[in-house]
Amino acid sequence: MTEENVNQVEEAMTDEDLNASGESITDDEFNDEDEVVIAELDDNELSALEQMQAKIESLQAELDETKAKLAEKDDEVLRVVAEGMNLQKRLQRDLDNTRKFANDKIIKAMIPVMDSFDKALEVINDDNCEVSTEAMIEGTQNTQKIFAKVLQDNGIEIIDPVGETFDPEQHEAMSMVPSPDHEKNTIVNVFQKGYLLNGRVVRAAMVVVAQ
Repeated sequence: MTEENVNQVEEAMTDEDLNASGESITDDEFNDEDEVVIAELDDNELSALEQMQAKIESLQAELDETKAKLAEKDDEVLRVVAEGMNLQKRLQRDLDNTRKFANDKIIKAMIPVMDSFDKALEVINDDNCEVSTEAMIEGTQNTQKIFAKVLQDNGIEIIDPVGETFDPEQHEAMSMVPSPDHEKNTIVNVFQKGYLLNGRVVRAAMVVVAQ
C-alpha cells in the first residue's frame, strides 16, 4: 500500500468524520471508506490483498480439517481403549474359567472308577449275596485297570522298576541288600511305586537296591 493510500485511510479517521453528537461513524460508513480505499489500490496491491485473503481462507480450511481429524482420532482412540478393556475382561474371564474347570477332564475320567467301587461295596454289604474271594480279586483288578487307564490318558506313567538299574532321578533307595542273584545297583524290590507326569517325576519309587 502506498504512502498516499495510508494518508487517505488516516484522513478517513479524522474528527471531521465524527457525527454531530460526538459518536463514531457507523459500520456501514466505515465499510464504505474501506471500499473507497480498496478501489484506489493499484493492480499489484489488489492482487497481493486477494492472495493474502485466499491464504487466510486456505489456512482456516486446513485448521478446520485438522480439528475434524483430531476429533476422529479422539473417537478412534476411545474405541481402541474400550475394545482393549473388553478384551482384557474376556481374557480374565477365560482364565478364571480355566482355573475353575482345569480338572474337569480328569474328574470325568475318574467317575467310572468311583462307580466300580460303589458296585463292589453294594455286593459286600448285601447279606443275601455270596461273593467268592476270586470274584472280589477280579473286581478289584478290573477297578485298578480302569484307574490305571485314567492315569495313562492324562499323561501319568507308573514307575515300577523291579529288575531295572537304580536311577536316582526316578528312584529313592530305602535300603541296600546283598543279592547274589542280581547285579550291583539292581532294584530287587519296590516298596512303593512312583509316578511321572508327562515325563516329570511326581513321586519317586521307593526301592530296595542290590549291593
